[in-house]
Amino acid sequence: MNERLVCIHVAGVDPDESQALGDGFAYFYTPVDLEVIMVSVAPSEDDSDLTIDINDDGSAAISAVSCADADVPGTWKAKHMGGSNTEVRIAAGSKVSLDANDAAAGTAVNVHIWALTGEVFS
Repeated sequence: MNERLVCIHVAGVDPDESQALGDGFAYFYTPVDLEVIMVSVAPSEDDSDLTIDINDDGSAAISAVSCADADVPGTWKAKHMGGSNTEVRIAAGSKVSLDANDAAAGTAVNVHIWALTGEVFS
């Protein structure tokens, strides 16, 4: 097999800290097929209701990853990474967008998406 593990980092920041992050706070088009096996999210400060969604062409692929505690990153893990979730496949050319649900004004977030690429799709 010829698989590669990649980490995609997405930072969500409001430059003047007066607004809250919301739906579609960040997006990218993936040039390769991805099999998401782990997501790690962390806010800049505690935000008890904050969750993160990852969407594939507008449809929820991974939803409500807790992003509430600045000291303890929230995680979503597939079985590959010792979790209980099924890996999520995202096809090349898809628009991947991120939503911040119930974010407080001024809260920044860091999202790390761990995915396999390559012959995992063969």
